[in-house]
Amino acid sequence: MNQAHRAPAALSFASAEIDLMREPDVDAVLEIELSSNPHPWTRDHFVDALRSGYLCLIAREQSVIVGFAIVRLLVDDAELLLIAVEPSARRGGVATLLLNSVLDRLASTGKSPLHLEVRASNSNAISFYESRKFVRTGLRKNYYPNGVHGNQREDALLMQLAL
Repeated sequence: MNQAHRAPAALSFASAEIDLMREPDVDAVLEIELSSNPHPWTRDHFVDALRSGYLCLIAREQSVIVGFAIVRLLVDDAELLLIAVEPSARRGGVATLLLNSVLDRLASTGKSPLHLEVRASNSNAISFYESRKFVRTGLRKNYYPNGVHGNQREDALLMQLAL
């Protein structure tokens, strides 16, 4: 990882500032994505999300991007597409700050509920969402590429939160 984008060590990240993502932020966001997702978005995906009007947030700690969230805004509801935190900042409150900011912004627009899909094997993410009152609403069989076992695929757990 590029030193310029590495999270400061030994800090409480609960004080990170949340801001709208801009195109100059994409390279730092992409580094976090590459360290977080087995099938990561490309730079073009992030640029397209920004240009398409998605809600794209970043978390900064001491001018360093330590997390991000991408939300697709639909007619009456919204879909959390990505939320990720730089590995050294995980379990420091960044994901909670990002999600709270997403929820605050969605509440002001009247969009409800917030939907998401999560790998059925991602127990940490599922626990995080359930602790924030997301409920399981379904399952998409063989949705995600597994990547570990050739052509095998993994189920997606569908969750939602009424705002």
